[in-house]
Amino acid sequence: MTQDLNPVPWGAQDRFQAHFIVKTHHDISTKDMLAKTKLETKGHFASKRVTGVKWIGGSLAEALNSDIELKNMITRLSYNDAQINIDPTKGAIRIYGKWKDGDNFTITKELFAVYDRIASHIKRELGSPPIQS
Repeated sequence: MTQDLNPVPWGAQDRFQAHFIVKTHHDISTKDMLAKTKLETKGHFASKRVTGVKWIGGSLAEALNSDIELKNMITRLSYNDAQINIDPTKGAIRIYGKWKDGDNFTITKELFAVYDRIASHIKRELGSPPIQS
């Protein structure tokens, strides 16, 4: 009996997804706080790059669409990092991107700056004062 040199992976995979949580103390409308990016791209496969960003969703998406600097920041991200979702949960709103495998899982300074700017928009929409660092 010979052993397969390329075994099929079984069980849990080393896939990760970072969630950035904005805690809320308000009653929030689920449809108002849902948002995700719709990307305009150029190129194919590994050479695909983001050329434009539009947020789709509720009133939060409208606020994010009006932020030109945020759009510029997102166009500088990789295609996978630029796919951002925002979902309300019980007592919080989460900001997250795509699943990544263990070898590619990183949070760059640029990606963190984008999530931080989105979080400030969420706080503003909720009427909370921004936190000064």
